[in-house]
Amino acid sequence: MLRNGISLLPARSRGLSPREKLAQYLHVYVAPTASCGLGLFTARPLRTGDVALAIDDPAYFVNAAPRAHLLANGFGHEDIFQVGPDLFIPPYGAQDDFTNHSCDPNCGLSVGVSGFRMTALRPIAAHEELTYDYSTHQEHPLEDMECRCGAASCRGVVRSFSTLPAELQARYLELGHVGMFVRNVPAAIPASLIRVG
Repeated sequence: MLRNGISLLPARSRGLSPREKLAQYLHVYVAPTASCGLGLFTARPLRTGDVALAIDDPAYFVNAAPRAHLLANGFGHEDIFQVGPDLFIPPYGAQDDFTNHSCDPNCGLSVGVSGFRMTALRPIAAHEELTYDYSTHQEHPLEDMECRCGAASCRGVVRSFSTLPAELQARYLELGHVGMFVRNVPAAIPASLIRVG
């Protein structure tokens, strides 16, 4: 909250300084992609399970707002990231804003109360684009978007998690790369595909 241009949030709630924020992006960079404009790339090779990018910022959710509010303020649905049933965050103002979707992603995304972790789902070569499946953090009927990922398994449209094939839902849930709010939505997952414990 600002009053006369001065933040009224406690110092720790304001988040990271620009230097602290950028220091979290040492091994990634933004560059042109073959089909999706700009994308986020890794500067170093990654093994399966390696953390490609971890953002820890107490103010990560400070700009979260309902979808209608963000759209009314000039953001498009392709700009916002869903973090709750009707709670979205606008671009964070850093390199990860350029992370593209893939129907065959090389990373999974885990979002926490102060940021996120992007984890390699398979070995990733240095200078390869980092992608995740947007559907793992999407559960809103108005957030469908055309997919241009080019993967052999491309679904053509990025939709809500509950619309994914049951086997794919189960895989993402098992890996722990599904938004907390998405996990509470009734899905098409047969109980036999869900591992407990």
